[in-house]
Amino acid sequence: MSPKIQATEIFKAIETAIPTQAIEQAIAKTEVEEERYRSLSAQLLVCLIIAMSLWSRDSM
Repeated sequence: MSPKIQATEIFKAIETAIPTQAIEQAIAKTEVEEERYRSLSAQLLVCLIIAMSLWSRDSM
């Protein structure tokens, strides 16, 4: 059983482990640009994928 953690706390922990600048550099290295407005930015999507991999055994 996993403890209930607020989303803001999860993103703070991810940013502590992987700084925003490192995520931005990784996105820039892929040479992919966002072509249209999306609900989630590329940076936020990367953070979400990291969080999902950390808690892969938990349901969303």
